[in-house]
Amino acid sequence: MSDIKNRTIALFEKHRAAPGVAFDPEHFLDFLLKSPPTKRAVYNSFSGLRRLNAFMDALQLECAVCFSQNDREANYSLDKIVARIEQLQRSPRGSLASLSNQLKGGPDVNFVLIVNLVLLVALAFLRARGFGAAAIVMIVVAFNCWYAYFHFKARRYQRELHQRLLTTHGIDKPTHD
Repeated sequence: MSDIKNRTIALFEKHRAAPGVAFDPEHFLDFLLKSPPTKRAVYNSFSGLRRLNAFMDALQLECAVCFSQNDREANYSLDKIVARIEQLQRSPRGSLASLSNQLKGGPDVNFVLIVNLVLLVALAFLRARGFGAAAIVMIVVAFNCWYAYFHFKARRYQRELHQRLLTTHGIDKPTHD
């Protein structure tokens, strides 16, 4: 068994809901869930997507690759994901392009502005009612803190992955911020 396949399985086991249970290598990503009812089940639940994203992120760092959005949506078999990793390692340009696209895209600031605007309009209507206004202010603060936490966490991960790609592949470029 190849080194990449061994590392993929080790990370897979670490991120599974039921480590050590037998799985079908043809749709192994579904087995990040405890007992997937159907193929592509991992894509149909919040807990499945959380596990899948954590696994894919760990796999990217471990193997110094960056999957495209299409790679993340593909329900690869174990052998196909290993082959895709090997392909990306042979040609780091694809990984760097995928990461560059992620850095350009980023989280949607317009969404945050719209939510804040709606909440502030609600605050204006409730300003005479102390409790309602206080609740709205707490919601605004909590939402903005939540957004900032996930935004900065994602950016930190992307910087770490970018540096890992450059270092592993011997590319001499400054990092993105």
